Amino acid sequence: MRMLHTSDWHLGAFLEEVSREADHRQFLDWLVATIQEERIELLLVAGDVFDSATPSAEAQALYYRFLHRLQGTGLRQAVVVGGNHDSPSRLDAPRDLLDAFGVHVVGGLAGAQDLDRCLCPVPDPDGQVRLVVLAVPFVHEWRLGYRSAEGEPQAQQEQLGAPFRQLYADLADRAQARWPGVPLIATGHLAVAGSEKDDAPQEIHLIGSLGGLPTGIFDPRFAYVALGHIHRSYPVGGTRAWYSGTPLAMNAREGRSPRRVNLLELAPDGTVAVTPRIIPGTRQVMVCAGPLDTVRAQLAALAWTEPLPPLVRAEVWVEAQQVGVEEELRLLVEGLEPRPVLVAIQQTRVREGVDGVPEPVPQRLDQLTPRDVFRMLCEARGESHAELAAAFETLLAAQVVE
Repeated sequence: MRMLHTSDWHLGAFLEEVSREADHRQFLDWLVATIQEERIELLLVAGDVFDSATPSAEAQALYYRFLHRLQGTGLRQAVVVGGNHDSPSRLDAPRDLLDAFGVHVVGGLAGAQDLDRCLCPVPDPDGQVRLVVLAVPFVHEWRLGYRSAEGEPQAQQEQLGAPFRQLYADLADRAQARWPGVPLIATGHLAVAGSEKDDAPQEIHLIGSLGGLPTGIFDPRFAYVALGHIHRSYPVGGTRAWYSGTPLAMNAREGRSPRRVNLLELAPDGTVAVTPRIIPGTRQVMVCAGPLDTVRAQLAALAWTEPLPPLVRAEVWVEAQQVGVEEELRLLVEGLEPRPVLVAIQQTRVREGVDGVPEPVPQRLDQLTPRDVFRMLCEARGESHAELAAAFETLLAAQVVE
């Protein structure tokens, strides 16, 4: 059986005030063509279908038109799970209708009574169950009973991982009881230890202090685990889990690495071979930064081969705020042919740092996040340690859930 793993589409996303709808449309066209060309039988979408819990009509239209187009591709089954950006109830609302078209959706889990709907058997052409997908969406640790912020960081991480390990083991037990000997593939929308802090667009599972969930949460009976949430594509060390990453660069940092999906092949012995496939780039996302003369030169020298013009953020280094910089750069870009899309212009105050290298002047309070303020306060008082950071993250998590 040939499969494809993707995640973190973020349909409806904007970069500053620029819609990414054209980028998403090209990606979904490519995805439909790839499913046909590669004779994909199972599609796994591991969460964050939408960028917002209240997606626009245009974003929802992209999603449902894509699902409709799958009907002519030869795909046997699609499995879609919710991410931390998605509304579970919104994704789940049409699930009975989508089931009739071979699309199994699990937007969220209310509790143990929901576990059976996570089981999605995938038949072969003869109707025999060839594998079972354990469709696990984003689940906040508080929903699984985790409340502690005490003890050493390693012990906290194990306590945090315990309910997730139990969740995956329970699902594996249920699947094997109903379909003995059938290979199991799981999904998840979560942060696993080993991801870098900047990989996560929004911190979950205490990634800011503990580094995410332990890798041992995944049951050894899984042939593959299709993960979402981290926007970088890579295998999770010591496991059979992979992140596919987002198909579009959502910022300049992500724009420095190619975007991917994972092509999977289930062998007769139940193992899964993984082949990452690079997604053709629709456009570049970049930053032009430096003194005003440098930014002018960088903008004027821009060239590209992608079908859509690059999205550019201009960051001008200044000693003090200057009047007219924004208007000057906008006029410069309007006179270029071909013309990039200038998404934002920012003046960043810099001062001479070590060895004469410019460094940013500290940000104003209204530019900082609660985590930034907490970290700076700890550093100023000499009280920065993992236990305190974990307690702060737990308080933030409680606000999110409640």
